[in-house]
Amino acid sequence: MPHRPAHRFAVHAAVAFLLAGCVFAIAYHYDNKYLFGPPYGSDGVIEVSDDDLDRLVPLVDGWMLSVDGAPRTETFIGQYSNFSYAPGGTSAFGSAVYELTLSYVGAQRERALVLLVPEVYGDFTLYVNGVVAAAGGDGAQVGIVADRDTRLRLEVRNDEHYYSGLVYPPVLGTAQQMANVSFANALSACVLVLGPLAAALFAFAVRRKRDGDALARDFGVLCAAFAVAGAHGLVWHLGAAGAWWYAVEDAAWTCVLVSAVSVAARAAGLAWTRDARPLVRRTARALWALPVVTLAWALSIPALPGGIEAYGLYQTAVRVGCWALFAVCAAVGLRDRTDEARFVLCGCAVLGAALVANLLDNNAYEPMYGLWQSEYAGLLLVGVFAWMLVERVRRLRLATEQVRDLEVQVRAAEAGLRHLRSGEEATRAARHDLRHHAAALSRLIDAGEQERCRAYLVELSGQQEAEAPLRYADNLVANAVMAAYLAPAQAAGIEVRCEARVPAELPLRDTELSVLLSNLLSNAVEACERVRAEGAGRPFVSLSMRAQDGRLAVRCENAAVPGASFSRTSKADASRHGLGLPAMRQIVERHGGALYADVEGGVAVVRIVIRLDG
Repeated sequence: MPHRPAHRFAVHAAVAFLLAGCVFAIAYHYDNKYLFGPPYGSDGVIEVSDDDLDRLVPLVDGWMLSVDGAPRTETFIGQYSNFSYAPGGTSAFGSAVYELTLSYVGAQRERALVLLVPEVYGDFTLYVNGVVAAAGGDGAQVGIVADRDTRLRLEVRNDEHYYSGLVYPPVLGTAQQMANVSFANALSACVLVLGPLAAALFAFAVRRKRDGDALARDFGVLCAAFAVAGAHGLVWHLGAAGAWWYAVEDAAWTCVLVSAVSVAARAAGLAWTRDARPLVRRTARALWALPVVTLAWALSIPALPGGIEAYGLYQTAVRVGCWALFAVCAAVGLRDRTDEARFVLCGCAVLGAALVANLLDNNAYEPMYGLWQSEYAGLLLVGVFAWMLVERVRRLRLATEQVRDLEVQVRAAEAGLRHLRSGEEATRAARHDLRHHAAALSRLIDAGEQERCRAYLVELSGQQEAEAPLRYADNLVANAVMAAYLAPAQAAGIEVRCEARVPAELPLRDTELSVLLSNLLSNAVEACERVRAEGAGRPFVSLSMRAQDGRLAVRCENAAVPGASFSRTSKADASRHGLGLPAMRQIVERHGGALYADVEGGVAVVRIVIRLDG
């Protein structure tokens, strides 16, 4: 097929980059807890008015933090990803206390609110005015009554996560506002899980039906891994999150990246898993081992806390390395102008935009209603690759149909050759017998047996008419099908009349023409055999086929037993006539034509008209 110019691929990639960038920018500016605006806390206190509570209030600033008993320092939530980075901290494992005084300055004396505590990395206990309000290893929604001096104190103990403490800001709001947040988060989680799962099932179904290749399998693995990674919100709401789940989540994200590289490599035409060079094969296998390494390393963190920093460097190296390999695949596909090069380039642009967005936001992003940037990027990547898979399956099916057409042409040529050879043998036999016939006629003339001579000639003429023609039509497939059905029928004593005026090439696919004529003539010959078996009359088949004025007209008449019908509701009739009629009608209607079938007076008639200029 013709290859698109490289600059068009670049345009597609630029559009994908800009689209992804717009999604990330909109999410950053309009769905980011860190950009919700005032009120801002300071020195351990945040004042909240009724106007402030018209919308959600993320509690980002003004928290007082003490790590492992060290003096309190002011911080904002998200400033430190684990205790080791905070003043007084020496390890991600340990304990910390977060304190903030909530001062309600509205028109009422006090106001009932809901505090959404997000994921807390470690076991925590939340105190409101010195009373335990929530505890455990997961986040919670806590009802509080806010007045001018509502003291929040969060005590955290971490001994299993590489993150620790309060990494994401709590959110304050009304019950209705929190219900809206919960609904949006649940909807986002369902999209993250169900969408990729549907794509994975589609990919595995394509692979199972053998319409796809290894690329479909790798895409299915990518989608399944992304569905697991996207299930984080559901797992957290179920209260099942823990060190084991974070290890599974990290391994799933690693599997997403490795699968994306594998899909990109196959789409770019890199047979990296079958490369003859041992180093290339080992590298390919090593990539698939990365998810297992990630899972094992993450699970070992509680026992080996000293490896947390190295694990963070490993995660960064995996992300950057996989993106670099993805970019190499895109460059190779662009160089070779492969069919899927534009999709690989678009996928590379999406991942590149996600990397740029992560660098620009400087860890100051957490969605309130929507998704993380990596999740948006994953959904876009799944969409790009799903589109690529659909196009690939379409091309594979088209190629398969072309192969089938070639097989039909080969079989038709073989059948035509056999028919010609049979005709040549019959011609040689006729030439051999010609001398005997001439001698016999000469003796009859010499003997004055005029009547016997005339009868002899009539018999020879009848034998000649009973011989099947060497060629029925100029079209190779039509000629082969006619020879396959009409020649044996004529040899079996069925009267055959055939007039085919069609060009050597028709706009119908060879498989369609073969199915159409095969079903038509098979039904006709079978009906004639039943007529002869039941002694219901003279069996005959009359076929007319003409291509004229942009139309292909086919008319087939044949003898039929009394009571025969083309109805599909009668089992007896279906066994006698109409076999394959639905398939024929489907082909005809696909080309904007019509099919008419009827039985009247012991004669079955099928008329077909097909547009050739459609």
